This record gives sequence, C-alpha cells and structure tokens, in this order.
Amino acid sequence: MKRDARTFGALLCLALLSCAGGRPAAFALQGAYTRDESVPRGALADVKGLRQVALLVSRALVVDARDPALVALEDYRRALGGNAPRQHDAAARRVADKVNKYIRKYRTATAVDDLSEADLVLVFKVTSQRRSALPEDPFIWGKLFVIALGPDRTPRVVWESQGEDTNPEDATGDFIKAFRNARGEK
Repeated sequence: MKRDARTFGALLCLALLSCAGGRPAAFALQGAYTRDESVPRGALADVKGLRQVALLVSRALVVDARDPALVALEDYRRALGGNAPRQHDAAARRVADKVNKYIRKYRTATAVDDLSEADLVLVFKVTSQRRSALPEDPFIWGKLFVIALGPDRTPRVVWESQGEDTNPEDATGDFIKAFRNARGEK
C-alpha cells in the first residue's frame, strides 16, 4: 500500500512536470499580452503655461501592474465622455484643499468644473482605505497622476507620485513642490 502511494505520487509529479514543460511553448505561440496603446509621457517643465486645473479622484478597483498610468488616462477619457468613475469624496477633499491653497497663494492657476476646459488634470487613484475614529475621515492611500493637455488636446502623463501607497496630502504636496520648481515659483 505504501509503495503504491509512492508510485502514484511519483507518476503525478512526472505528469505535472511534463505538462509544465509544454506550457511555455503554447504561450510562446500566442505571443505576449500587450496593450493597444502606450501611455504618452511628457515632462513637468512643459506645463509652465497651463492654468486650468481639474481634479478626478476615484477608488482603484484594479491596479494595472504593467502601467498604472494607463488606468488614470482611461478614467480621464471616460470622464470626458460623460461616464466618470464614482468620486471618492474623502480623498477628493484632501487633494482639493492642497490644490486650492496653492491656487490662492500663487494665483497662477484656476480650478475648473468642466473637465473639457482643463489644461492640467490631477487624477488620484485610491488604492486602500482604513477606518478612523471619524467615519467621514478615513485613512487613505493611493497614487497621484498629473495629465497635461497639449495644444492639440492630446493627454500625456507628466508626473506621478512615488509608490502606490502615498496619502493624498503628501502626494499633492510633492506634486506642488515639483510644479512650483518647474514654473520657477518660490
């Protein structure tokens, strides 16, 4: 009985190894999975003249490990088409507070309500959230993407926060520092 169990185990292991050996060849025939489009990129130094700022904040249900910026770009395109993702109010409030403070201090940008008027779109994707003692003020982490629109209205990602687990205040503060440096503001 013990010998039969060992023989069966060895045969099972051999069958699994032989199946695994044939699997990569099948995947090689299919080709690697690629996106139809790549994310257009730019530099923050190119956005010196942009003044109209809009904000999109939503909960990321799926994180695209290949290029997370593509999800932010898709959210922007959907929002332009009238199908914006559901807003995450707590994160939106925190990002908006920082951006509005910058706008009041430097007066070199204005906030817009209509996304189609924006030159610069801040997209904050909430990746995790924990309860806090205040039900309407949870602990939030995510990633900030900044999309700039060129003269031909082509969106391109010009800045993104480090990591997927930055709180909204820190991510927005890092962007504003980089933005001020790119514009030469003190």
